[in-house]
Amino acid sequence: MFEDLKRQWRSGGMVIRLILVNAGVFVALHLINLPFWAMREQGPDILGWLWSTSNLGELLYRPWTVITYMFTHWGFGHIFFNLLMLWFMGRLFEDLLGGKRVLGTYILGGLSGFLFYLVSYNLLPVFDGHAATSTILGASASVMAVLVGIAAYRPDYEVRLLLFGTVRLKWIAVVLVVIDLVSVQDGQNSGGHLAHLGGALYGYLASMQLRKGNDWSLGFVNGLERITGLFRRKRGPRLRVEKAFAGGKRMSDAAFNQHKNNQQARIDTILDKISRSGYDSLSKDEKDFLFKAGK
Repeated sequence: MFEDLKRQWRSGGMVIRLILVNAGVFVALHLINLPFWAMREQGPDILGWLWSTSNLGELLYRPWTVITYMFTHWGFGHIFFNLLMLWFMGRLFEDLLGGKRVLGTYILGGLSGFLFYLVSYNLLPVFDGHAATSTILGASASVMAVLVGIAAYRPDYEVRLLLFGTVRLKWIAVVLVVIDLVSVQDGQNSGGHLAHLGGALYGYLASMQLRKGNDWSLGFVNGLERITGLFRRKRGPRLRVEKAFAGGKRMSDAAFNQHKNNQQARIDTILDKISRSGYDSLSKDEKDFLFKAGK
């Protein structure tokens, strides 16, 4: 099982990695809490260190929660529907725009959703007095950013939904945004619906900018990679060892070129299959071949 998970992490794509992180945090939280629940004792408040809040005073002491909240769930139904939507829309997003943009949209959409929630709870009169006690957790804002982002980029792309048949992406996005606009008034989960709207706003704006050539999400991830690269220990130049020719027939230029053309043709065939049916339609051999070719 662990070998399967490691292989999925290495070659499954960014959406799979995001799903594994969310699922891993969810399982870890419940496993840690389980023995305390069985003994009817109060366990450590790990959840309180991962979810975020609109209380500005508490936020100053837990600034990392603006990131951790978007990977944290407690209820099974909450994580199930979030990850189901991430799997469904994220794979389409990744197939069309790449894994780095998925990660950038997920994080920036989550931050946008949190900012929308934070400002609303601290400035709008309807939430007067609620900012001190309100909390937020879950990947919903990030998932909405991915969903609305791909819907804005390819609005007329058609997908098949159970019970509804073939539907264009733009209508899925519109319906979900309208649901949040209506539900934000019921008071049951106003903070969550505000975060959804903030994430959706980022997804829409980022896609509009991408059409103009301004890539917010990819630029953000590339910037993170440059920053983290500054803190990595730099290694000296590698020594290249030239091995003496040990015998055997040397491949001619024509044979070498034919081999490379055959390899590229297989790669193109696999990529076409991904664009038609998604990454999961590949066989194990095709996934392994693509992984090795990518290295």
